[in-house]
Amino acid sequence: MPRRKRKLWSKPSVYETLDGNHVSMDSTWEVALAKKLDDLKIRWVRDRSLGLEYLTRGRRKRMYIPDFYLPDHDVYIEVKGYWTDSARYKMKSVLEKHDIKLIILESLIAIENVEASLELTSSER
Repeated sequence: MPRRKRKLWSKPSVYETLDGNHVSMDSTWEVALAKKLDDLKIRWVRDRSLGLEYLTRGRRKRMYIPDFYLPDHDVYIEVKGYWTDSARYKMKSVLEKHDIKLIILESLIAIENVEASLELTSSER
């Protein structure tokens, strides 16, 4: 019998952007980040076409879809409230395969302070 995927730690939501578009979000934390970025007037994109290829532990090719991309900063953001071993491996594989700047936000406090994370990332360039 196939295992059923259970995703108990997030609540899908729809966020209305400043220009009135509706964007599907995977969690309330992602909604919180979208609102914070809008409050800061930071342009963000959520688009499946931004997928980044990675390899699973079993060496299968998969696509990682980042939660947010900030085109004016050339930074990807992942909102991660709950880690699994496979999620840790995926993020490691993505970073090994691609030369990208990635910010991982692991709490509502980190989301609230995203501007400081962006400043740190831009100073690393």
